[in-house]
Amino acid sequence: MEKLKSLRPVIVFHLLLNSIVIIFITGASYYHTPLEGIKDTAIYIIHLLLLQTTVAGLLYFLSLNKWVFHIVFSVLFLMYCGFSFWAYTQDISITMPLIQSILETKPDIAIDLISIPYILFFVVAIFALLFILKRQRSIQPTKGFLIFVIPALLAVFLFIALEKIRPGSLINRLPYSAVIGFRQYYEKPTLQLNKEIPALTFNKDSIKLVFVLGETVREDHLGINGYKRNTTPLLASKTNLISFKNLYTNNTYTGASVPQILTDELLEQKKESYTSIYSVVNKAKFKTTWIGNQTLEKSFAPIVYTNSEVILVDKYKSDFSFNKELDEAMLLPLDDVLKLSPRQFTTLHMMGSHWWYENRYTEDYSKFKPIIDSKYIPSLSSEQIINSYDNTILYLDYFLSEIINRLEKEEEPSLLFYVSDHGEHLGENGKWLHAQAGEEAKNPAYIIWFSEKYKEKYPKRVSKITKLKNNKLTTDVIYFTILELLDIKIN
Repeated sequence: MEKLKSLRPVIVFHLLLNSIVIIFITGASYYHTPLEGIKDTAIYIIHLLLLQTTVAGLLYFLSLNKWVFHIVFSVLFLMYCGFSFWAYTQDISITMPLIQSILETKPDIAIDLISIPYILFFVVAIFALLFILKRQRSIQPTKGFLIFVIPALLAVFLFIALEKIRPGSLINRLPYSAVIGFRQYYEKPTLQLNKEIPALTFNKDSIKLVFVLGETVREDHLGINGYKRNTTPLLASKTNLISFKNLYTNNTYTGASVPQILTDELLEQKKESYTSIYSVVNKAKFKTTWIGNQTLEKSFAPIVYTNSEVILVDKYKSDFSFNKELDEAMLLPLDDVLKLSPRQFTTLHMMGSHWWYENRYTEDYSKFKPIIDSKYIPSLSSEQIINSYDNTILYLDYFLSEIINRLEKEEEPSLLFYVSDHGEHLGENGKWLHAQAGEEAKNPAYIIWFSEKYKEKYPKRVSKITKLKNNKLTTDVIYFTILELLDIKIN
């Protein structure tokens, strides 16, 4: 008891230190999480405490030397407070694109972001920092080292264990997300793109193709594909629309599927380098534009930047944000882009049906109920999850129909080309979401629509594509089908 009493100042210091870190840093990653009920809240409090336990182990070792703690902790604490302010107030995700913007933004632009609330947050944070530094000076930080070192090491190893059990459960939250963001910013892309584009044969006809790269949409939840619910009433009314039921991919997460779709990479054949579809289309004298509502990942960012123009909507909020812009935010820049050239290849990269489903559609499309009311999946019924997922498909129906409505008014022959990067698990064999084995995530939606002007001018192409409607295909065909529809031949 006497021994414990002598260690009390060290224990109290670390409890205060970790409480301050929770308030000013790690808690920001949980602030916007939608939860319903005591059980859900308890689960996420436990999750926060587990994350903070892993951080506590690192903080213990950092605190052993007063000078190291005063310098290193102070710098890290204030830096992380800069991140957490935006996570608290704007639900901004601390990912590589945000890190890139911080490091590459001009000072005068950065100064414009400093506001009164931002300053007040920092003033309070500085007082908290000074408080904890004063407390650290009043204790013997190495006292009880032989007692505390084992729990501290176990806390550090807890991070490794939890990430192995459930990858991404910790690294996508502060403080780890910032570390990952910096690492991704400085590491070289693994994808190697060919700089030399092969010789092409093409004509100079006017064509506008809008390529919509969807997210997490499985084909069997589309009403036009025979689903029991009418999830695609607007698309069902469109003529010259083909929906392919039998498209397959082995890639069940965005980081792998998107690079394969946008290059000449084949699912079963790996090469040292690949050719971006945009590089080929650029060479064929098309204007290429990328309009994205997803943050760019390292795996496909180099491909995106082979477009002649890149427009990112809501670029600092990733799929981890619960206040992400709806995909319809891309329609306004699309309207501007469609005016630019008679030869266009424009890509819209959707958030689509990515979890959290309730952030992917408006109240107007909340047709199927009850809907999900918590991020904690085990607390939800299968009916809730499927209802919310199907509501995202209703919104997709609206979104694609809006694009078709625009293309129908174009003077040039026009096309809509839609493909989802992968599907989604909806409870089959106890699996939910994606990025895991299972056939449900390997059968994405695939739709092509032709304008009357395109159909009249290129009837053979339309006929050839139509005949493939019921064939079993893989996402290998996407790259080459787009080139064929644009009348581009690689020699």
